[in-house]
Amino acid sequence: MKTGRFNMVIGILVLVIAAFAGFALGNSIDPYYAKGFAQIPLTRTLTRVGHTHGMLFGLVNIVFGLLIARLTCSPKLKTAIALFTALALLLPIGVSLRGLNPGLSYPEHISMVGGFAFLIACVLLLIGVSKTRKI
Repeated sequence: MKTGRFNMVIGILVLVIAAFAGFALGNSIDPYYAKGFAQIPLTRTLTRVGHTHGMLFGLVNIVFGLLIARLTCSPKLKTAIALFTALALLLPIGVSLRGLNPGLSYPEHISMVGGFAFLIACVLLLIGVSKTRKI
């Protein structure tokens, strides 16, 4: 994890999975425009939001992985940045689960854990960059 490869591999896998989810969403959109305007229910909107956030957080993992490789801070800090960045993927997973299962409430908590993990990863990356001499 000290080289950032972990986050780059996870980011690429998430991009591939989210792309296939986007194809599935796009392939099933026609019934929602039957009357000529969008009548998209909340469950589909949440699934779409999970797809777009999955793409975004996949890219974030790739970028953070590239930055982790360039940092000259301690290996423990690099590992913490990598783990919290990977845990940030819980946000789109939770949103997608909420869209796929409208009656469940636990996916909201999964999303919050992912959001907090993303904030922690950003703060830790800022600390790592401040301890690095040159990037």
